[in-house]
Amino acid sequence: MSIEQGAAEADVLIRVPRREWVKLFVLGGWFFVLAAFTDQAGLALLWLALGGAVVARGLFFRRFAVDLTAESANLRGLFWRSVPWTRVQAVVRHRRRGEWVVRLILDGGELVTLRDPATWRRFGDAEHEASFQRIQRWWLAHRGESWRPLPPEAPPLPVRR
Repeated sequence: MSIEQGAAEADVLIRVPRREWVKLFVLGGWFFVLAAFTDQAGLALLWLALGGAVVARGLFFRRFAVDLTAESANLRGLFWRSVPWTRVQAVVRHRRRGEWVVRLILDGGELVTLRDPATWRRFGDAEHEASFQRIQRWWLAHRGESWRPLPPEAPPLPVRR
């Protein structure tokens, strides 16, 4: 969840920390070394397959990012998506499959889960907290005059613990 100021297309870019995907590259490289020094062909193929899968996962993680611009939150991942701030009703934390993620709740009730920032730790992870606060402040500053709070009769926001 590193934050870069002044990116070309965005005012703020929040991305998966380099240490997260570099660990996967190192582990994949270790599997490739094991494959090179294994005498058994079947075991060598297993190490090659594992190494390829781990490096592919690292490349996949490297793509995850959130660009915060004055007009929208641009989500990078397998598919790219732009969410205008005027459609966002709330920025909340959510527990998903054991990890804490940030969600954008849109005006139609649609939930948009950001792949990053995410953390497996409980609240208090400094990087996750800083990124969550940054996204929330950015939304509050750029949601525009057209934003209206949810009506009182609206269903409560989904929060699972």
